[in-house]
Amino acid sequence: MNLRIPATRRKPSELGRAPEGPRLNPTASTRIRAFDATRSCVYSFFMSAYQMLWPVIRCLPPEFAHTLGLRLLRLPWRWNRPVADPFAWNGFHCRHRVGIAAGLDKNAAVVPGLERLGAGFVEIGTILVEPWPGNQVSPRLRRLVAQRALWNRLGFTSLGLKQVLMNLQSLQPTALRGMAILCNIGPHPGRLRKADDPLLAARDDLRTLVEGLHRFADGFVINLSSPNTRGLRSLLQSDRLRAALLQPIGTHLRHLESAEGQGRRRPLLLKLPPEDQERQPWNRDNLARVICPLIESGWCDGLVAVNTSVRLATTMVRLPPEDLPGGISGEPLRPEALRVVSMVRELSGPKALVIGSGGILRADDAVAFLDAGADLVEIYSGLIYRGPRLLTECAQTLKDRRPQRAVN
Repeated sequence: MNLRIPATRRKPSELGRAPEGPRLNPTASTRIRAFDATRSCVYSFFMSAYQMLWPVIRCLPPEFAHTLGLRLLRLPWRWNRPVADPFAWNGFHCRHRVGIAAGLDKNAAVVPGLERLGAGFVEIGTILVEPWPGNQVSPRLRRLVAQRALWNRLGFTSLGLKQVLMNLQSLQPTALRGMAILCNIGPHPGRLRKADDPLLAARDDLRTLVEGLHRFADGFVINLSSPNTRGLRSLLQSDRLRAALLQPIGTHLRHLESAEGQGRRRPLLLKLPPEDQERQPWNRDNLARVICPLIESGWCDGLVAVNTSVRLATTMVRLPPEDLPGGISGEPLRPEALRVVSMVRELSGPKALVIGSGGILRADDAVAFLDAGADLVEIYSGLIYRGPRLLTECAQTLKDRRPQRAVN
């Protein structure tokens, strides 16, 4: 029996038209639009609220305001829409080029909050092997509002490696969403003071930190440039720095990575001050003597430029009687930071990973750092004066406006 199924006749206007997909329920579509509108309003509220609250925030003691800010970051709010502009360098990956500088989250206490803030990567620390209260002087932190700068002589305030590991172990697998973690590590000030050979004491501390943190870190930054720990910057310009410190630490890190068997390589970076040991701005020859042997040896993958400036502190702040001038960050640091980044790129060549830091308060500042030679940029003081909006502004601008130089 031959059954014929009558063909469905189509209107002439429907000929050649692709079949329509499933239509959204009008109620569901309305809910999606309402959700998007609500989310946009929430983002706008958070961005505007910081500017409205700034007159109140600036009246709070700086250290108290910092503690309050960390508590706010624990709240389950998404402060910024994350920008998708992936960056990769020799196995190091982050979701965009703008990160948070060391000092904001010293103990990995609010890493999920920094992800919700929209950071491409975060530099936690400085991390020490044991707790340290920092410098016991007052004041330790001051805003220079007219100059949009910070004066800081906190020192290495750290809860120690054990607490940092507990915080990192508590992170959920989905907490980072592509945000990378750089661990800023430094020698313990108490051990440096007592050691017969401070460089060897620093090596032992850094080896312990690398061994404990390598499971959670996407890279390491060695901090020998803080102006608030006596004797620390002298290690940076030691003739034995490469053989006695960087080579043993680099060898140990590569051994740990080989034991993992994942083929993963974590960059080992060194953080630079904006001036030499004599508190004078770097010139090309002096800077070359410090960084060229390290880069050429292969044990240093790149540099973070720059830390806070002692030279600016001595000219901008009426110093307390203690022999601890502290350092300046923020807008006054930017010209010197750009100059150092440009020299670092010229001396280290195109393969080194260079992170620019110092005085980024506008999106154009971030573009200037990439034009000078940086691969990534970090902000900290700018967050205080501009609020969370600055992160998204910089990340989106770098995505839309590529730097003039060729990027690795």
